[in-house]
Amino acid sequence: MEFEVEFKRLYRPLCLYALQYTQQTDEAEDIVQQAFADVWEKLHAGELIANLKAYLYQAVKNRSIHFAARKREEILTDELPDNLSDTTDEERIALAERDARLWSAIDRLPSERRRIFLLSKRDGLKYQEIAEELHISVKTVEVQISKALKALRETAIRIYTFFFG
Repeated sequence: MEFEVEFKRLYRPLCLYALQYTQQTDEAEDIVQQAFADVWEKLHAGELIANLKAYLYQAVKNRSIHFAARKREEILTDELPDNLSDTTDEERIALAERDARLWSAIDRLPSERRRIFLLSKRDGLKYQEIAEELHISVKTVEVQISKALKALRETAIRIYTFFFG
C-alpha cells in the first residue's frame, strides 16, 4: 500500500522532471514507469531503499540523460536542451514539483472550466475559437477562464503561504 501512495505522490513530479531532459512526454512517462517498475522488483527481491524519493529522482535523471544522449547521437548535435544548461538538479526538481502542484490544481477545476482553460492555455485557442468549438458564448469562455485563473492564483497563494508564511 505504501508503494502505491508513493507512486501517486511522485509520479507526476518525476514525469515533469524527466520531461526537462527528454522534451518528449511519452518518453518521460516511459522512463518514470520503468523506474517505478525497477523499484518494485528490487523491493520484492528484499532490497532496501533508504530514501525512495531520492532514489527515484536519481534513477529518472540517469535514464533521462541516457535517453537525451541517444537522441543527441541520432540528430548529431553536441548540446543538451537549452533549459538544462542553466539549471541545477535542485532547481529542476523544484520546477517539476511546482509544475505538478499546478497540474493538480488544474485537475481540481470543474470539468467544463478545466476543458475551457486547457483549450485556451495549453492548446492556444482564442476565446472565439473555444466558443465555436464548444457551442457557447465568448462571454462564457471569458468568465470560465477568469474563474480558473482566480482558483489557480488562490492555490498558488496557499502553497506560498504554506512554505513561506
